[in-house]
Amino acid sequence: MDIKKWLKIGLLAGAIGIAAGPAQAQQKLLLSTFFPTMHPLYSKVLVPWAEAIEEKTDGRVVVEFSASSLAPPPVQFDMVQRGIADIAVQSPGMMPDRLRPDVITELPGVGGSAVNVSKALWRTHEAYFDQDDRYRGVHLLSLFAFPPQAFFCVKPCPTSVDEMSRLRMATLPSTAARQYGKVTSGVVAGPMARFFELASKGTIDAYGSATALDVLGFNLASSTEGALRFDNLSTAGSFALVMNPRAWAKLSPQDQAIITELSGEAFAERLAALDEAESGAWKKLEAEGVTLQQANAEMNTQLAKEFAFLDDEWTAAMKERGIDGAAALGFYREQLRESATP
Repeated sequence: MDIKKWLKIGLLAGAIGIAAGPAQAQQKLLLSTFFPTMHPLYSKVLVPWAEAIEEKTDGRVVVEFSASSLAPPPVQFDMVQRGIADIAVQSPGMMPDRLRPDVITELPGVGGSAVNVSKALWRTHEAYFDQDDRYRGVHLLSLFAFPPQAFFCVKPCPTSVDEMSRLRMATLPSTAARQYGKVTSGVVAGPMARFFELASKGTIDAYGSATALDVLGFNLASSTEGALRFDNLSTAGSFALVMNPRAWAKLSPQDQAIITELSGEAFAERLAALDEAESGAWKKLEAEGVTLQQANAEMNTQLAKEFAFLDDEWTAAMKERGIDGAAALGFYREQLRESATP
């Protein structure tokens, strides 16, 4: 081929390149979480969500995971706000004053699967909490919840409120500590990582605010004799998926729309993987000799009266923020009742 043909090909290629324009730069987002890689939230919820973002944006946005958490669990929000990571999962229970609306899932009441509680939480946020500025400094992508928690017994489970009042028990701080603290003075509040030492040494008789996945994850099964469930006094841990606003602003409107579509209430559907894992965890606990029991009607009724103050406190706190707490709580629970109806 002579030089003139090479020049023509070169000019043609250049023209095609100019017409196509420069390729859009790939936007990489760093997600940091304190959940270990083997936890189903990480492997079966967050990773598939990240993969969906990359696929739907045709590779323009890639979510990468840090090798380990870049900050302790209580300050994931601050970590994202400072730009240390672009995306993180924050537990509102660890920021109970600022994120008080979202601890609605910790109020004993109507329960449901992680999917249904997550949907109810997001819908309540949109209907009642959206104007609250608790997420200033970050961009809120979604709110979600874990499967319902249970009351686990290191020794024989109590059959009355009187028996429960004499227990020494471990709980997470905040709502759960005050909930069970209304019944017994033997509450030890702290991170779940401490439960194993307390249970294995026989320091406590029971522990609350835990899922079956927690029991297995924190090696508590061998120290657990049984589990107790209550009617309409269900609780669940809530979480917020947040993003750095500067990183968000760098995305094109098209990619922002795609991520928004994959988040919000749509993210709740991904929690089905967590419900499935929780079901498997219960089967494993039962196989290891942990017996699941239902609280009797009298005990359930008495506990409902003891725990009622939590609704009143939360509703009053919402009023101070300009939120109709009674309406929000009623709406949230109605969402759960409707989701439980076949």
